[in-house]
Amino acid sequence: MTELIVDVTDPIALIGGAQLSPQHLNILQTLTQTFVAADSGADHLLGAGISPAAVIGDFDSLSDDARSAFSPQLHHVTEQDTTDLEKTLNRISAPVIIGAGFLGGRLDHSFAALNALARSAGMPLILLSDTECCFRAPNTPWQIDLPQGTPFAILPLHDVVASTAGLVWDMDEMALSPIGRVSSSNMTEQDRVTVTITGAAIVTLPLDQLAAAIDVVRVE
Repeated sequence: MTELIVDVTDPIALIGGAQLSPQHLNILQTLTQTFVAADSGADHLLGAGISPAAVIGDFDSLSDDARSAFSPQLHHVTEQDTTDLEKTLNRISAPVIIGAGFLGGRLDHSFAALNALARSAGMPLILLSDTECCFRAPNTPWQIDLPQGTPFAILPLHDVVASTAGLVWDMDEMALSPIGRVSSSNMTEQDRVTVTITGAAIVTLPLDQLAAAIDVVRVE
């Protein structure tokens, strides 16, 4: 078993090296003071004057300035078959992990981040884009409270079956597939949505509904 580098009881803000909106750091600083950087995500933190609990990665894209500033917090991982996001996720633990700086910029990097999210069953992980937050749908039936009219998408990463109650276009054991039907451009019709999904699927919500997403994935 991989040894944990950061194991805390408050949320972890996990910062990657892709595009990072200033609003992300503002949001994250209201939720936690524990920041972890995946490789060149440390450069975002250096620019913002935030000291991370750890910087984890193979450091192929870490600047000399960040390497020097955060030398005591560096944890070099030489694995070649994992991304920096995966390297970091395997070595941290918290009730909820909120990642920013992983979606945006290079499409292959964004896809790799979504791939890691899809394979994170049981991990309380949320990723942020400029306008949305997303998480892997739990494998057991779950509920979420949202304002009526909130955009709500279910994006399958392989063949899944989905049932919902509370959406404008509800599903009843509907088959979804990345090369078939997906549930995009849906929205809530009721204040509470009930969802059952078998298989790996990602749920996307507007960024202003991050607190609701946290309530779904948080591990007590």
